[in-house]
Amino acid sequence: MTRARDEGGDPPGISAKVAGTAPAPIALPPLPMVHPFFCCADSPKKDGKCILQQVSGGDDAAGRQLSQHLNRLVDAENLIVLAGSGTSLSLNTRASRYAPSMYDLWVACRDSNRERFENVLSTVEYSSLQSKVDELGDPAEDIELLLSLCESWLITAPNDSDLSSFVADAKAVILDRTSFVNSVPADRWGDHERLLRSLGRRGEKQQRLKIFTTNYDLAFEVASSRTGFIPVDGFDFADPAGFNPMWFSYDIVTRAENGRPPSYIPNVYHLYKLHGSVNWRIGAHGLKKTSDASYGRPVFIYPSRGKYQASYEPPYLDMVSSFLAELRKQNTAVLCIGFGFNDNHLNNAILLALRTNPSLSLFVATLDLFQTTGSFNGEVRALLEHAIEAGDSRVGLFGGSFADLVSRLPSRREESPEDALAKFFSRSGIGAGGAPAA
Repeated sequence: MTRARDEGGDPPGISAKVAGTAPAPIALPPLPMVHPFFCCADSPKKDGKCILQQVSGGDDAAGRQLSQHLNRLVDAENLIVLAGSGTSLSLNTRASRYAPSMYDLWVACRDSNRERFENVLSTVEYSSLQSKVDELGDPAEDIELLLSLCESWLITAPNDSDLSSFVADAKAVILDRTSFVNSVPADRWGDHERLLRSLGRRGEKQQRLKIFTTNYDLAFEVASSRTGFIPVDGFDFADPAGFNPMWFSYDIVTRAENGRPPSYIPNVYHLYKLHGSVNWRIGAHGLKKTSDASYGRPVFIYPSRGKYQASYEPPYLDMVSSFLAELRKQNTAVLCIGFGFNDNHLNNAILLALRTNPSLSLFVATLDLFQTTGSFNGEVRALLEHAIEAGDSRVGLFGGSFADLVSRLPSRREESPEDALAKFFSRSGIGAGGAPAA
């Protein structure tokens, strides 16, 4: 696949991946992302390779093709959003970093006790086992790999106090750094709010929007509060709220008078937190959603190669099972935003569904999608590019920021009274519940 600036069934690539013979990633030189890039089966080709089109506006060829894809996405009977860390990182500014990147978590874990950190690196032989290098040729700093090596080492040396204390402290640091939403200024929530307003209100014959996220933070909860949306997240309405996956099968309606049937309220969506949440804790009375640090222990899957195994334990099993079930439904569209495809248990599910569900469409949008030096999974990128070049019109690739994407999302529903009220509260500095906005 090549780039151009300002230019207007079962695909072979998908089958090859499942068979274990994926095409090799195509090396592309990095380019400054002044405008987002877009690629689909209708993109112009050169020597059989798609030319990446830079989307400079809505009236050029790339803009029209992008609009067609996004309209099909919004009109799908069943719409799934898979939100990765890129959605939360969009809250950061050049001056302030609220949401941590994986590198930020490495630095935070290192700085909590530098001497112990160096001892841990030496013990688990990090330098010799890290195959990736940074721009200086040194072992790349990967907190997920480090914690995975610690996990493996503790199986054979469970009494290693340095490793045990490091892992325990690292979990606490990660939990603390991802509990950042209260420090985010009110004017930084626009992209999350636009996403909910554009996709959250579905037609009467469409299923509720379902957002699956690998993030621990409360960004979508805050955006819901600010826009008057109600997330159904598997917890009841008690205080503290208790988890019961049956809540995902319930809905919220407006009771009508005079014997008329109830009607579904429009501002409801499902929120699945695949790796847990900063406000989930489990104790003597089960899994609760609470800010009370004295209750039990936190429930989240911290970054490590053990994510796959942990995701098949409750409550993560309920979330992953729902994700798999949604991928099998007919007329389903999957929108991956800020997700680098570095979670194999989710990658495999999406790629298998793309191969076996002919009515499923996939749209991938992330900032460094076409940057070979970025964090996006190179094998998955090469596979999706190959599928597009083979003519699979179900796949669309968008290399741009979260803001770039949401600014181009079509809106299908008129502003509701709840929207107008939420906007008034936002302008007044008041949250949707009557409290000061986060």
